[in-house]
This record gives sequence, C-alpha cells and structure tokens, in this order.
Amino acid sequence: MRQLLLILCGLALAITANARPYPVKSGVSAAADSAVVAGNNPAAMTRFDARNMRVELLSFFSDNTWQGQLGNGPSFTSNDTSTTIIPSGNMVMPLKNDWFFGFTILGSGFSGDYADNWPGRYFIQEYDLIYISAFPSIARKVNDNLSLGASLALTYTDYEQIKAVPNVDPGFGDGSLKVEADGTTVGFSLSSLYEINDRTRVGLVYRSELDADLDGNANFSELGPTTESMLDAAGLLDASINITSRTPQAINAGLYHEFTDGGALVFDVIWSDFSEFKLSEIYVNGDQLVETSVNYDDIFAFSVGYNRPISDRWMIGFGALYAGDMVDDDQRTLTLRLDSIWAAGIGFEWQWTPTRAVSATLNYIQLDDAPVTSPAIPAIGSVTGEYSDRGIIFLELGLSFGAGPASR
Repeated sequence: MRQLLLILCGLALAITANARPYPVKSGVSAAADSAVVAGNNPAAMTRFDARNMRVELLSFFSDNTWQGQLGNGPSFTSNDTSTTIIPSGNMVMPLKNDWFFGFTILGSGFSGDYADNWPGRYFIQEYDLIYISAFPSIARKVNDNLSLGASLALTYTDYEQIKAVPNVDPGFGDGSLKVEADGTTVGFSLSSLYEINDRTRVGLVYRSELDADLDGNANFSELGPTTESMLDAAGLLDASINITSRTPQAINAGLYHEFTDGGALVFDVIWSDFSEFKLSEIYVNGDQLVETSVNYDDIFAFSVGYNRPISDRWMIGFGALYAGDMVDDDQRTLTLRLDSIWAAGIGFEWQWTPTRAVSATLNYIQLDDAPVTSPAIPAIGSVTGEYSDRGIIFLELGLSFGAGPASR
C-alpha cells in the first residue's frame, strides 16, 4: 500500500558512518544520514560534502487467513501467501554554489491470486500491479541552519486484473473478465530541513496528489451465449478501458536528536489526505462501469525509533509504527481491505570500511481484521468476511557508498 503506505538519521561515531538502522522506516523526515534523502527529504542533501550512493532491497512476505461467506452459503476460509521484492537506488551529488542534485529510482510490484472458488471472485480474483518510479531532486542551503528542496515524482504503472463473471446461462460456470491498462503519472514534493544545532534537526516534506490515468482494454472469455449477447448489447465486449485513481497529498514532519553517548532518537508524524483517495474507477467506452461512493478517512501515522553504537563498527536500532484506520467498517470494499496497522522492528548497521556501510532491518507488520460486507450480487447475495490472521514480515537490506554527511 504505497500511500501508507506508504511509507525513513544522524552521524554515527568518530569513523565516518553513512546510515543508522531505522526499523519500520522510522526517521523518514529528519534522519538525513544517507543517500535515501534524495527520495525521503531532498532538502537534507545539503548535509553531504561529496557524492553518496545507496542501494536497497525491500522484501515483504505476507501470510493471511480470510474467513467469509457468499450469501447464505457455507463459510469459506482462504489462505494467501505472497512475496513482494522492491529494489531501489539513491544518489546525492553536490553541485556548485550550495546547490545539490539527487536521484532515486525504484521498481515495485504487487500481486494477488485468490482461489477460484473464493466468495469475492466476482469483485477480484487475480491482479498484477507494477510501478517504476523516478525522483529527480534539487536542494539548496539557504543558510547554516535552513535547507530547502524539491523533486519530481515520475511513475509508470502497468495494471492487470482478472475477476469472475456470473453466467446467466444454465449449465455454464463462471466466465472471466481481464482488464489490462498502463499509463504515466507526474507529481512533485517540497521539503525543508532545519538544523537547530549539531545534534538536533527537524524536517518537513509535502507530497502532491497523484492522479493516475491508465488506458487499456477489457476482454471477456468463457461466456455463455445469452450472457455474451447481453454484454454485447451493453457495449462491453472488447471495450476500451480507462482507469483513474488518486493517491492523496501528504505531509511528513519529523524530529532527530542525538545524545552525547552516541544514541539517537527519531520521531515522525505523517498526515495523508485520504478522504480524497480514489481507487481504480473503471470507465468503459467513456461510461463508469461501477459506481463507487466509499468515504475514506484521513490517515495519521506515527513512528518512533532509537539507535545507538554497540561497538566501534556496529550499531543497533529499534522502531515502532502505528497508522490509524482509513475507512469505516461499513465503507470498506473487497478490493481494498485496509485497516489499522501496527509494526515493530530491529536493525543493525556494520561499518564495513570508512566509506561503505551495510545495514539490515527485520520488521513485523500486523494489520487489523478489516471486516467487510460487499454490495449484493443479483441472485447470489453479498460477500461478508474478515481476516482472522494478517501478518507481514518486512526485511530491508541496504548498502551505502561514499562519505557520510558532514557536521555543521
């Protein structure tokens, strides 16, 4: 969940360190100690005196159990496991006259493949969503304390969804609808970093709304003759598809403070204008296929982290995160079964050489049960259900190259 979720500082010791470990992506606004600032808070790029690069690999391993019912039929239990791998690369480069350039690129993908007989198959049965995003950034040091930054958010999206179609023809099983679409979205962010002193700084980041507009086509298969005639009369067969969605604007604010013993505390709060969120409205030949009237709630998320050196070359970090519910139970849909999020993690960083550092964090994310009741399907009824178990293991590996940030 990109908008949650979404959803990552300090100097490390006398030897040059590049990045403290920040579990559950704590410290996104003011940590400012590695090249990930090119995407998190571009204003913090002004803390670097030389080029710095970082590569990361984020892996999500989920294991979910969902229990539901279709109409008055028997209850149904669905077990779903998935793995998502997200690579990213970041670079910070000082220019001239207190100007800095940064670049972040990441590729991400999300997919789901539900059992053929699961109750929600008429809403969604299988999907693949691929993002390729690039964030070119600039920053300038206004004075010894204040830095400002800005970046573009360029995202290419490729989307494929399959869902079952109920045949009205006697003796026919479910048909199938496959939707394929892609498109490019452009947004921006504005950021600032204020260094109160050598040990304390605050960061503020604004991210613009993203309005995705994807074009594609819809293909039906395995239809009975009567069902096919009805869809053809409605102009739905081989129709052109336009999918619109909206990722809302968000504000991140954070505090970083380093103690005299080398330990550091980070705190972040994130507000997302989720009441303006719009999920994949599908238009067929210019007409909306399904009317949606879900009222989402704004999201407030909080994260806290603490890390400290445990030897000359090793650091340890701890983090926790909470994100509030973004939709009421009576507004939740089968397509987006979101609920409150709790997360905690532990991480380590090893200073390999004076200009290279390796970090790893292991995190556990728990989502609440997300009870849902779907609109009624004619002659079939509503789908009701909730998660009885919903956990995600999140592993992050990072490698930094180059000298760390300089002190003021």
